[in-house]
Amino acid sequence: MNTDLLMEVGERGIHLLFETETIAEAYRQDADGLRHALAGRLEEIHFVIRHVMKLGDANAARDYIAGLAPSLQYILVLLYFDLLDSRLRQHPTLH
Repeated sequence: MNTDLLMEVGERGIHLLFETETIAEAYRQDADGLRHALAGRLEEIHFVIRHVMKLGDANAARDYIAGLAPSLQYILVLLYFDLLDSRLRQHPTLH
């Protein structure tokens, strides 16, 4: 999967890896509590991220993510948006 393309599309508000409902639910969670709960599962989270990046396209990645436990989906959403926010701060876009 082309991460640069994923981020470029994300900058335009199109988030290919997650359903809108999953994003909304992730942001309804207590982010600090979620991160704390998953802190002991960093290896699993890294495995999931590496696996997603190896998949050939966004549809396959989206399907894979949808099959994960909700807590993993939510942390992936939060990580994705942290990366996207960081990228936007480095390269502001005009809307």
